[in-house]
Amino acid sequence: MHRRNFGIGTSLALAFWASAPMAQAPAPDVTEHLLRVGGAVQTPLVLTRVQLEALPWRDYAESREVQQDGRTVKLAVHYQGFPLRDLIDRAGLSPNRQALRRAVLLLTARDGYRVSFSWGELYNSALGDGVILVRSQDGRDLIAADGLPALRSLQDTRSGPRHVRWLERIEVRVVGD
Repeated sequence: MHRRNFGIGTSLALAFWASAPMAQAPAPDVTEHLLRVGGAVQTPLVLTRVQLEALPWRDYAESREVQQDGRTVKLAVHYQGFPLRDLIDRAGLSPNRQALRRAVLLLTARDGYRVSFSWGELYNSALGDGVILVRSQDGRDLIAADGLPALRSLQDTRSGPRHVRWLERIEVRVVGD
């Protein structure tokens, strides 16, 4: 068995470090780019915190039955959200109808988690009405708390797989190009 002898110099350094005040995180920069929309769009978007907060957020509610501890529980969640489709419209998709039908949106979180939606899901089905950027959930402001919005697909049967926390990038790709 080995014993380490740190000595007095190391002990003093550790004591100083433990008593030193913790550095405060810098205040968030409201001009920092939080969300990027790019790829096959006419006008790539780079949104700051101020621009995100200025979006015309709407109220949404979601009710689900989930299994918890072997029993069915009804959950009701309230969101302040903005339709993903409206954000993509601001960036402008290709006017080429053939390309649009092959378009896929890849959404990436800060931690690298990725989900996708097809153009058909967002623009040609009722599912698109419920795919939203989430600013707040049950009164908790996600942009203020996490620094980024989330994304929810309220119409998905299983809500977890396409729930994106810390949404950072949206990329439109045309499959086959």
